[in-house]
Amino acid sequence: MVRLVIFLIFSAWAIISGVGVITFTNPIYVILWLLSALIAVAGIFFTAGAELVGALQLLIYAVAIAVFYVFVLTAVPWEKAIKKGSHYRMEGVLSLPLVVLLYVEMAIVFFLGITASPEGKFRAFIEKLGNTEVVGSILFTRYFFAFEVVSLVLLIGMIGAVLIGRKESQTYEDNTP
Repeated sequence: MVRLVIFLIFSAWAIISGVGVITFTNPIYVILWLLSALIAVAGIFFTAGAELVGALQLLIYAVAIAVFYVFVLTAVPWEKAIKKGSHYRMEGVLSLPLVVLLYVEMAIVFFLGITASPEGKFRAFIEKLGNTEVVGSILFTRYFFAFEVVSLVLLIGMIGAVLIGRKESQTYEDNTP
């Protein structure tokens, strides 16, 4: 019963934060609402018993991505970042029913106790080794190449975003009299 209440609190928190992301126009407030939503999703992972995924959610998304967004905002001129036409409010509002549907699906899976491995293979493996060891052994054996490719793609995307932000900043400064 306590897990249900905590799950509902984190779910409501994530939905409210998502609405904050699509309704505010100031980029700093958008980043703060995004950070709030990412923390709420990490809380949902912790409630579901996926401590490692929750910790990764906090470390990778809530810290690294939010800091990266702030870094990009400092590289792009404020006049461009605060443009009101750059927000897609209508698309965000229209996608809200889909997001709510996904949260309802998560709640149903949570209440029914549906697992990824009905035969209990993963559960026995987790009880034998532990949650972190299982994720690490699967990630660095079976999915090692995919993990490295995704890391490389993220690195290239980050470098590209910094270069684009820097180039736009220089272009903006050159056009001023």
